[in-house]
Amino acid sequence: MNGVRKICVAFDLDDTLFKEREYVKTGWRAVAEAYAHVTHMTAEELYELMSTAPDAFDALLALPEIQRAHIQIADFLTVYRAHRPTLTLPADTETALRQLTERGAAVAIITDGRTLTQRNKIEALGLDKLIPAENILISEEVGSDKLTPGPFECLMRRQPADRYYMVGDNPIKDFYHPNLLGWTSIMLRDRAGINVPSQSLDDKEPDYWPQIFIDNLTQLTELCLPL
Repeated sequence: MNGVRKICVAFDLDDTLFKEREYVKTGWRAVAEAYAHVTHMTAEELYELMSTAPDAFDALLALPEIQRAHIQIADFLTVYRAHRPTLTLPADTETALRQLTERGAAVAIITDGRTLTQRNKIEALGLDKLIPAENILISEEVGSDKLTPGPFECLMRRQPADRYYMVGDNPIKDFYHPNLLGWTSIMLRDRAGINVPSQSLDDKEPDYWPQIFIDNLTQLTELCLPL
């Protein structure tokens, strides 16, 4: 319709659309199940060891059986990165994505990481059913990460819009280039203090700061598409 402004709302994946710690847990379980046979411990005992240690993989490497088998961190990482996680999409995330789509906004994901790892997360969460394939941008696939303008400019080419929003959690890389490109940047606060990256802004230049702070993704509908 004439006069209707096209809105595009892009989301970071990890610690924005879901909590990365849930993926980490499933990865540790996959590693524990893969290497329990090498040790005198059960997979559950290995998982408990990993989840209570300062460094999960260092704790495994300290086991005599693992050392005798000449197993390295690279072996653990291969299992961790390739495993297919069991994840549940948070209710507020699904609500926000459906509401934005129903109100006519284009939704997208811009995420850094390996294709295999990030695709496994996206499929496990069912996000591939909620977001068009062309609007899912993974750094390994597009050839640049969020420390560059590349993935943001790629989305602008794929999804022309009058206004863009970037919703993320990490001030190191989620907001700088969107700010410079004229997008509206939004930080989802980590009220529980469980995100993997810090949200501290104390040492950040103004261009790294988000323009808006929210506590729940369901706030986005009225924020981005007010009636």
